[in-house]
Amino acid sequence: MHFLERVPRLLTGEGPGAPDPVRARRVDLCLIVVCGLLSTLNLQDIHRIGLIDDYATSLAVGWLAAASLYWRRSHPWIPATVAMAATLVSDDRGPLIFAAYALAAYGGSHRFIGGLLMCVVYVVTRDMFLPAGYAGRDPASFVLGAILVPGLYGETVRRNRYVMAALRERARQAHAAVDQAADLAVVQERTRLAQRTHDGLGHRLTALTMQAAALRLDAGADPRVREGAAAVEESARAAMAEVREVLDMLTDPAGRRAYTAPVDVGRFLAALARNMRATGMEITHRVQPGLGAFPAADGRLLLRIAREGLTNAAKYAPGSAVRMNLFAEDGEVRLEVVNTAPEGERIVLDSGGMGLPGLRAALAEVGGALYAGTTKDGGHTLAATLPDRRVLA
Repeated sequence: MHFLERVPRLLTGEGPGAPDPVRARRVDLCLIVVCGLLSTLNLQDIHRIGLIDDYATSLAVGWLAAASLYWRRSHPWIPATVAMAATLVSDDRGPLIFAAYALAAYGGSHRFIGGLLMCVVYVVTRDMFLPAGYAGRDPASFVLGAILVPGLYGETVRRNRYVMAALRERARQAHAAVDQAADLAVVQERTRLAQRTHDGLGHRLTALTMQAAALRLDAGADPRVREGAAAVEESARAAMAEVREVLDMLTDPAGRRAYTAPVDVGRFLAALARNMRATGMEITHRVQPGLGAFPAADGRLLLRIAREGLTNAAKYAPGSAVRMNLFAEDGEVRLEVVNTAPEGERIVLDSGGMGLPGLRAALAEVGGALYAGTTKDGGHTLAATLPDRRVLA
């Protein structure tokens, strides 16, 4: 059965799916050659039957009918008309078989009328031009083999093509439904994780903020304790804001509620430096005057770089002096975090190793660059540049 299915497909150029244009044209050219060769062999015996009894003329008409199969997909009426005209020249029915199939497989809504006309024309003309006493004078049997059977097979292939297209569309819709269900499950799981994080970490950060604020407002507390409490309160508030941003990312992966307000990076760096000084770090910072605010994405990226640089200095270079500079020049914004050589014993043994690669990838996405390396005095430099897209007042 598999062999019987492949033979008609080989003769007609049809496969289980729609062929690509290049393959389709190659098949059409092969069918032209096959049809022409069949006509060449057939006309050796029957070229005297018809309006013209010259072999060369009949052969030329046969190959012309075969060549018209090149348009069997786009204009199936062309090979059907040329094949019917060829039957007037001789009784060669080879091109008629291929043309009847093409009309049924690729024709429009009038293909059934076209097939009926082919049958009628063939019956009428054959009865007029066949010689008396010719064994094949009754053309009804040839109509069945040369027109009706190929046409029926072409209609079957046509309907099978539509069925396969419908099945592929249904399969695509089924895959889309599965993907949608998977995405919904991911969103639900993210929402559940965000809720648990908010209930746990959010509650603890809120309590920490309130306790630090109470200590800061305690008039009887030591001034240094109150200053440290203020730093803790500010850090806790910043951490809570970041937690809320992460939770929004979990519950809104499409970014419909993304933060779009400009970010005053200079003000944040000042608060960050003040908080780090409260921990005992020797830090100086300089922000170019009149720098202004940055777009939300660029501002948050600069904040990440500053935090990463100060965190690394605190972990790997205890007792060092840190210098943080933010300025803009030549269409670029540059942020530098430089620390001197460590003066105390390093207490951090290892790291996750994800900070700098993540920053480097984030900067590359916006057309920026990141440099990290040691200085001549044994310190460390973290410098980032990105295009200047400040929000001008």
